[in-house]
Amino acid sequence: MRPGRVLVVHPPVSVARDFIDYPYFVDLGAVQLAAVLEARGIECDLVDAYALPARHEAPRGDEPGEERHAASGMHWRSDGRAHLGATVAATLAACPPSTAAIVVAVTPFHRPPARDDLLGDLLAGLRARHGAAVPIVLADCYQSGQHYVAAPQLLASYPEADAYVQFEAEVTVPALLQAYLAGGSAPRGLHRGEQPVLEDLPVPAWSKVDLEAYHEFRASVVRGLGRGGWAFPIDGRTLPAVTSRGCPFQCAHCSSNPDVAAGRPKTQRRHSRTSLTGLLTALAREHGAERVFVLDELINVHPAHFDHVLGDIQALDLRFELPNGLRADYLEPRQLQAMRGRITTLSVSAESGVQRVVDEVVGKRLDLAAIVRAAESAAAAGVPLMIHYIIGQPGESAAEVNQTLSFALDLWDRFKAWPAVQFATPLPGTRLARSLPLAPPPEDGDWGPRFQRAPTGATVPAELLEKFRWTFEQRVRASQGPRKLVMNATYACNNHCSFCAVGTRTQLHGDGERLREQLVHYRKQGVELLDIDGGEPTLHPDLLGLIRHARALGYRAINVTTNGRLCAYEAFAARLVNSGLSSLLFSVHGADARTHAQNVGVAEAFEQTLAGVRNAVRLAPRGVELGLNVTITKHNEEQLADITALAWSLGLRWVNYQFLTPFGRATAMLAPDTARAAAALSAVIDAWQARMKLQIINLPFCFMPGHEALMQGDLGKLERHMAFVNNETVNLAQYLAERRVRKPVCASCPHACFCGGFYELDEVPEPPWLIAPEDLVRPLSDPRRHESVPAELRERLRKRAGSP
Repeated sequence: MRPGRVLVVHPPVSVARDFIDYPYFVDLGAVQLAAVLEARGIECDLVDAYALPARHEAPRGDEPGEERHAASGMHWRSDGRAHLGATVAATLAACPPSTAAIVVAVTPFHRPPARDDLLGDLLAGLRARHGAAVPIVLADCYQSGQHYVAAPQLLASYPEADAYVQFEAEVTVPALLQAYLAGGSAPRGLHRGEQPVLEDLPVPAWSKVDLEAYHEFRASVVRGLGRGGWAFPIDGRTLPAVTSRGCPFQCAHCSSNPDVAAGRPKTQRRHSRTSLTGLLTALAREHGAERVFVLDELINVHPAHFDHVLGDIQALDLRFELPNGLRADYLEPRQLQAMRGRITTLSVSAESGVQRVVDEVVGKRLDLAAIVRAAESAAAAGVPLMIHYIIGQPGESAAEVNQTLSFALDLWDRFKAWPAVQFATPLPGTRLARSLPLAPPPEDGDWGPRFQRAPTGATVPAELLEKFRWTFEQRVRASQGPRKLVMNATYACNNHCSFCAVGTRTQLHGDGERLREQLVHYRKQGVELLDIDGGEPTLHPDLLGLIRHARALGYRAINVTTNGRLCAYEAFAARLVNSGLSSLLFSVHGADARTHAQNVGVAEAFEQTLAGVRNAVRLAPRGVELGLNVTITKHNEEQLADITALAWSLGLRWVNYQFLTPFGRATAMLAPDTARAAAALSAVIDAWQARMKLQIINLPFCFMPGHEALMQGDLGKLERHMAFVNNETVNLAQYLAERRVRKPVCASCPHACFCGGFYELDEVPEPPWLIAPEDLVRPLSDPRRHESVPAELRERLRKRAGSP
C-alpha cells in the first residue's frame, strides 16, 4: 500500500479574444473527478485555478522574502490572449507539498495536441517539486458540451506526465489510482476512458472549492471581456452542471461523443429522475447556486427528461442557461412557458436556411419549418431566442449562403430571433474535417477564432465568406437602431432641381402643430435622431422653433439639409447654426455656377449657396458639423473631384455623394452611366478619404468594391421613418424598396442582404402628388387620411415589380 492523498489540479487556461464555448466552466471535469475519487475511498485534494483567493506564501528553504499571489481572475497577455484563472505560480503555491499521485485536467482550451505554455509550465513545476517518484496523470475529464479535439499523441508534448486518460475520467482514473495506491505500477501511456453511469456519479465536489473566490473569478472575466449584455450570463452565484452526455445526431461539424467507435451509433446517457433532482437540489441548497449553467450537448432529446429538469428548476426557484441549445423540432409550448423569466436566452440551431444544405451537407435531420415555429412560439411566449447558422460549408453555393442569411434576417425582422452566424470550422475528428482535408490547422492551435473571424473556405472562398459575414453584421446592426425620423417640413423650395425627389408634390408647408406632434410621437418610441428636409426647410417659418422643440424633447442629433441660400443672410445663418441643430448639410450640385444652375434651375443660386456656407463655417459653434451634399447627374459627374476640392476650400470636412433615385422629377435622361460615375467617384474617394468624412448613398455595393464601409445601403434605413408634409408616415426602407429591382447577379452577391438592388429610372417624372389641405392640420390620431401617392404611380410600380 502507498499512503498519501491524491492531488487533482485544474490548471489556468488562455483563450483568444474570439473564443468559443465556455472556458470559465471547464473546471467542472476536475471538480466531478474529485467527488468520484472521494466516493471510491481515495482521499484527495482539489486545487482549482479558477477559485484561488489571494494569498501570501512564506519563503521555502533558502528563498528570500514572502511571495504574494493574486486571486483567480482574468488578465490580458502580451500576445493578445486572455489568461483565465490564477497564475501558474499561484496554482503551484496552492498545491500541498507532498502527494501520492497527481491528476491534472487537460481541456480543449489547452489547444491539444501542441504544448500549451500554461499547462506545460504547471507540469514542469509539479515535476520539479515532486520528482520522478510521484506519477502525473493527464486526464480530459470530458463532461460534454464543449468542442473537443482528440489528441492521442498528447504525451509527446508533455514529457513531464506519465499517463494520459482520454475522454471521460470518472471510471478509468480511479481504477488506475486504486491499482497504484494498492502497490501496483504507476500509470503509464495512453488510456481510453470508460463511460460512467451518470446516476452513479456523486454531486461534483464544490465543497472542496472556495466558491466566493470562484464567483469572483467569473466576475473578473465579465469585467475583463468588457462585453455588453451576455446571452448566457455567468455572473452571480452560478454553477455549471451536466444532466446528460452525448448527442444521438450526426451533424457534420459537431465533435460530440468523441469516444464513439467507428461504425457505432452516437447515443445519449442521462441522469435518472432521482439523481437529477439530487444534483440540482445539492447545487441550490448545499452550494448556494442561484443560476445553473447547463452544459448538455442537447438537453431536450428526451422530452420527459427535459420536463423533469424544468420542473426541478422551478421547484428550486433557480434561473438557468442552456448555452448549447435545444432541438427546435422537439420544443414544446409548455416548455417555453416554463422557461419564461428563468432563462436569459434560448438557443436553437438551424445550421442553414436551405433545406438541401441541412439534409445533404449537415445531415441534421431537421425540417426548417420547425425553426420558424420555434421563432414564432418563443416570441409569443416572451422568451428571447437565438438561432445558430453556419456559412461556408462544403458544397454550399454563394447563392445558398445568401438564402441562409435571408432566412436568418426574416426571422430576426419578424420575431427578433437573434441570428448567430458562424463560419464552418473543420475541428479535427469531425465529418466536416474529413470533407476538408486541405484545411490547415491554426498556427497557434486555437480553433476558436475560426468560428467567428477566420473562415476556412470550401465551395465559397474564404475572402468572399468574410464579405458575406461583414455585410450581414451591418444589416443586423442597422435593423436594431438607433432609429431616425426623417421629416419633410415643407415641399416649398426656392430652387427647381431637375432631379428633386419631391418636385412633383404640392408646394405647401407642413403645419407647425402637427410637426411638433410627430416629434413627440416618435420620441416616445425611443427615436433620438432627426433629419429635417423638404423641399427647402429654411423656408418653413417655424424651422428654428421645430429644432428647439426637438432638442427639448431629447433628440440627441438633429440634421438639417438645405440649399443654403437663406444662409447668405448673416443674421439668419447665425440663428440657424445656434438653434440647437447638430449638423447642417449644404446641397451643392456643381463646381461652378453654370453646372450648379443646370441642376438647380436658378442662375444666381451658386453664389448665394456658397455665401451661406461661408457664413455658417464662420458662425457655427463648436460641435456643429457642416457638410456638403451632391447629387450625381450627367451634368456634374465629371466634376466630382472639383466639387470635393470646393468643399475642402470652403472649410467643409464632410461630403455625401448621392446617386439618383426614381422619385419626383428624376428621370433616366438625367442619370449618368452608373459604372462610369462610380469609377470616377472611386478615384475621388481614394484621393480624399484620409482627410474627409465621405459617404456614398443610393449605389449598389457591387459598383465600388473596396469602399463598402462608406456605402449606405437602403436596408440601413430599416429603422428610419419618413413623415411627409401631409403627416403620412412610411418606413423608409420599405418605401425605397418599391423602387429597387433585383437582377440575377444579386443571387450570389455577398452584399445582397444589405443592398436593395438596382434603381431603374423612368423616362418621365412621377405624376403630381396632390396634397389635401385639410390633411395638413388634421390631428395624427384622426383616421380620415388621404393617401397622396397617385394611383398612376402605384400602377407603374406594380408593373415594374411584376405583380398581377
